[in-house]
Amino acid sequence: MDDLRQRTRSKLIQNAIFSPLSALIIAAAIILVGIGIPIPVLGQPPFNLSPVWWLAGLLPLWLAVIGARVASRQAGEQAVSQALREEFDLNRIRNPSLRMNVKQAIAYRERIDKAVERFTDSAMQHRMQDVANQVEEWVRNIYALASRLDAFQNDEIIHRDLSEVPKSIERLKQRALQERDEAIRRELDETISRRQAQYNNLLKLETAMDRADLQLENTLTALGTVYSQMLLLDARDVDSSKAQRLRESIAAQVNSLHDVLVSMDEMYDSSHEHISRSRTNMSSEAR
Repeated sequence: MDDLRQRTRSKLIQNAIFSPLSALIIAAAIILVGIGIPIPVLGQPPFNLSPVWWLAGLLPLWLAVIGARVASRQAGEQAVSQALREEFDLNRIRNPSLRMNVKQAIAYRERIDKAVERFTDSAMQHRMQDVANQVEEWVRNIYALASRLDAFQNDEIIHRDLSEVPKSIERLKQRALQERDEAIRRELDETISRRQAQYNNLLKLETAMDRADLQLENTLTALGTVYSQMLLLDARDVDSSKAQRLRESIAAQVNSLHDVLVSMDEMYDSSHEHISRSRTNMSSEAR
């Protein structure tokens, strides 16, 4: 997995190449060489240099523009922001609150990357970049968690069944009480059992999603705490127990969110499996 620094560098170079000033120089080169405009003085006898030699002057200028853009702190911050927002596409999350949570997590990640730049020694900066990369994995899990919650909140089938399945169970129970045919009554009892299992699973899923929503709020608070702790670190703390505790705290948050995601996926898949099975057995209710 490429870390944020590699992706940012790629984005920074891409932005520099396609910047307006770079595009202007490229366009000038195309026009001057393509039309064949003579070079002043040098294009006349006795030099008679071809218009292609325009490139000899424009290329160093173009490279200087690219270099200046790459070295710009503002351009670097813009590239970091673009790299993060391209990976964590906020437009995929429809719920405004969840989208805001992810946006906040991305903002913390950007600020943490800036905090790493405070360390001028390359070895220290490398160690702190490892911490920042841990935070990136943390933000990746936050985005995944928000996406799962968003999918659940917008799952019409799940919410419809949470409302309709209890009513269906009551109708089946009433029908079973009135049914005189023993075979049909047994079939109704089996259908009730399956529907009850489906409903129990839906309730568990709903509870798990509520807990995951709370977990998302808590982990954002923890991320903010980690950011403030990084701001308090100095060169003497990089190899200290303080920095180690920070790494362990981040690792614990990453692992905790990973466990939540695995549990949510299992429950969500199980709920849809129950729904699918119940749909195939609806014939017993419709008789």
